Amino acid sequence: MTQTSEKNKQNNKLEIPVLRKRQDFLRVAAAQKKWVSKNIIVQKANRQDPNTDTEDRACFRIGYTASKKVGNAVKRNRAKRRLREVVRASMGQIAEAGCDYVIIARSECVDVPFDQLIRDFGWCIRRLKEQNSQNKPSNTVLKSPIKPDTSTSLQVKK
Repeated sequence: MTQTSEKNKQNNKLEIPVLRKRQDFLRVAAAQKKWVSKNIIVQKANRQDPNTDTEDRACFRIGYTASKKVGNAVKRNRAKRRLREVVRASMGQIAEAGCDYVIIARSECVDVPFDQLIRDFGWCIRRLKEQNSQNKPSNTVLKSPIKPDTSTSLQVKK
C-alpha cells in the first residue's frame, strides 16, 4: 500500500522535458546567451527547428550539467538533484516557451541554502529575458565606430 502511494506522489510532480543529446547542449552554448551567478550559470537558446511539432515548440526544455569542478560523483549528483528541484519549484512561472535552457552547477551550488539557489535561478532567468528583449534586431544598419587608418600606405621599394 505504501508503494502505490509513493508512486502517486511521484506522478504528481511536474514533468519537464530534459535535454539529453550532446548536440542540443552544444547548440545552447553556441547561442552565447548566458547569465552567471555565484552558484549557477544559466544558458538559453531559442528553438527554431522546423522538424519539431508545434506542441514541442510550445514548451521549454532543460539540461543539467555538473562538471568535475563541482566535486566527486556524490557532490555532482547532489548538485543536479538540487537544480532539478529548483526548476520544478520556479520554472513554470518564468520560463519562455520554445526555448532550451542549460543550467550549469558551480561548486558553491552544493552547500548554498535552497532558498538562495531559487533566488539566484530566478534572477538569472529574469536577466536573460531582459537581455533578449534588448537584443531584438532593428532595421538600422550599425556602423563600426572605428575607421580604417588610411594615413599609412604600403610603399614598395625598387
